[in-house]
Amino acid sequence: MTMPRSGEDNAPALYQQVAQEIAAEIKAGKYPVGSRIPSERDLAEQFKISRMTIRAAVDTLAHQGLVARRNRSGTYVARPRFQFDLSSREGLHTQLRNAGITPGSKVIVAEQVPVASLDAEIGEALQLEADDEVYRIVRLRTANDEPIVIENSYFPAALFPDLLDYNLSDSLYGILKKHFSFESSGAVQKITISHLDAQSAEFMGVTADLATLEVKRSAFTKDNQPFEFAHDIYLGDRIAFTARTVGPALNLGIPLNAEAASE
Repeated sequence: MTMPRSGEDNAPALYQQVAQEIAAEIKAGKYPVGSRIPSERDLAEQFKISRMTIRAAVDTLAHQGLVARRNRSGTYVARPRFQFDLSSREGLHTQLRNAGITPGSKVIVAEQVPVASLDAEIGEALQLEADDEVYRIVRLRTANDEPIVIENSYFPAALFPDLLDYNLSDSLYGILKKHFSFESSGAVQKITISHLDAQSAEFMGVTADLATLEVKRSAFTKDNQPFEFAHDIYLGDRIAFTARTVGPALNLGIPLNAEAASE
């Protein structure tokens, strides 16, 4: 590794150079996925720099998702995260398939329930009255047979008669478009960081308390009619979100300039 001379213009900081060097070794296969990289002490000796600088370099790699620290065990090469573009009209199923990844879906719950029996935010998001009913559909989504998200979707029953009679392991938005002529024009989404609850962990076959990214989404038609509320729970170490801002020339007719679709 060639270090820059002191004061060299536009030279990356030393810890960034070290991070780039280790990242290149990971990508070249020197450290396979799941393997342990050298300790901070060993890396400091290898690069002839301080452990504080090495720690900053490893922090950079962890932030990039290339490595993951395990308490008292060391730092390991992380599995690549699946990419999901929240700005795209294409749902998770299509985006995974386009990336050469095999998508999968397992229906856990499919029922019709009074909206009054659910959290108030669901009825408010769908603009329903207390005596209205909704379809509640819970699915486990996978990528190459690996669980990545639990989807909790809610649809007004009055808009989609007999929705539960269709194959709900297929694209839900595909069903709505083909059989009910409903198509998403945009959505408002809120993302928070949380930890996996015990029930979701059981569905996914993983341990509880893993970091998660929770997405709450309200989807709208072009006439600004809400037709879906969703609460999706993604494994934080298995997926990375991207999003694009919408230009001022586009008017989605929804409260926030974010558009996305789920499948």
